[in-house]
Amino acid sequence: MKKWKKRTALALVLTLLVALLNTAQAAGNIYLTAVNESVLELTSDTMPTWSGGVLYVPYTVFDSSYTGINLGISSSYSRDGGTVTLYNLQQMMIFDLNRGTCYNPITEETISGRAILRNGRPYVPVATVCSFFGLSYSVIDIDEGYIVRIKSSAVVLSDAWFVDAAQNSIRSRIRDYNQANQSQPTPGVLPPTNNTEDPQPEITVPDDPDDTNVIPAYLGFSCEDAQGLSEILDTLDSYSQRAIFFFDAEGLEREDDLIFRILGSGHSIGLIAQGRTAAGTRRLLERANETLSEVAYTRASVVLVPENQREELEQEGWICWNETASAIPDQGVSASTYANKVLSRISGNHARVYLTLDGSSETARVLPTLLRRLSAEGYGVSVPLETRL
Repeated sequence: MKKWKKRTALALVLTLLVALLNTAQAAGNIYLTAVNESVLELTSDTMPTWSGGVLYVPYTVFDSSYTGINLGISSSYSRDGGTVTLYNLQQMMIFDLNRGTCYNPITEETISGRAILRNGRPYVPVATVCSFFGLSYSVIDIDEGYIVRIKSSAVVLSDAWFVDAAQNSIRSRIRDYNQANQSQPTPGVLPPTNNTEDPQPEITVPDDPDDTNVIPAYLGFSCEDAQGLSEILDTLDSYSQRAIFFFDAEGLEREDDLIFRILGSGHSIGLIAQGRTAAGTRRLLERANETLSEVAYTRASVVLVPENQREELEQEGWICWNETASAIPDQGVSASTYANKVLSRISGNHARVYLTLDGSSETARVLPTLLRRLSAEGYGVSVPLETRL
């Protein structure tokens, strides 16, 4: 049955290509995207495209937070890091736009396929993503153009029945798009040709903010208390900010589900240890790294340790978090008062600022205000890369 479906999908794609290559009006055909039984809005966020003979869709098509249709997949895009991540509780794939590669950080396996940029938006190869997450897709020929339909095991209607049932939705999507873009031509998607593949845009991880008046600020969260961690991640995502999260071995085991979300959202993982001596701290760090390797198939070198042990540990190759000020809020403090206290602690001639917060519900409550105030006072929250710490 699976082979038959693959052959059918391939036949549909081949039929599509032949039709497009031999039709003078091919560029005017409309491409819509559907997920299971729903036709998505016809916008730049959902419209498929071709590149080098491969069919691509925006990465957000697979994420229920964007489409409202649950495929069991979440996503994130790190503009600074140049990566697109698709993941669920069992699997993760990361597209590296810089290198033009894709890999599975859990198994450390390379995946055939790459993401591309169109108008500043990442697109992923639909066949590669569907195969990785156990989905299927088809390209359906309709009077108005084509539908790229992505399907999970929850799909009910066959393609033929789906097209019949979705006629009103199809017409409505096209009408809404044309009304919103009256000065623009109907969207068209050109098929692959024998020309060389579109050049891949260069994406680089920027250094600290270009504006010399902006002071780079790095946020580190000590996650011994992780009651507010999920809400903290939501806030950082909504503000498009990145941070580093420090865990000990027990925390890595306890919060293993959130570890994947942290990594998948473009944040960093660090280690925290508070031994009585540098040797004792080192043993705790090594234990935490073993746990991190088991949980997320990665290791960390950035650590949050007692100040009097940093020099010795740095000589051994650890990268120590160089705290400028503690930004852990007091219980019940107002968000405005909290932000004022933090700003007063870091005011001065700092070339860079390193703020240590925690993962508590109190931090989650006041974090939005702190981010707004930092921006207003000329601090730019920067990606905490190892080369900058």
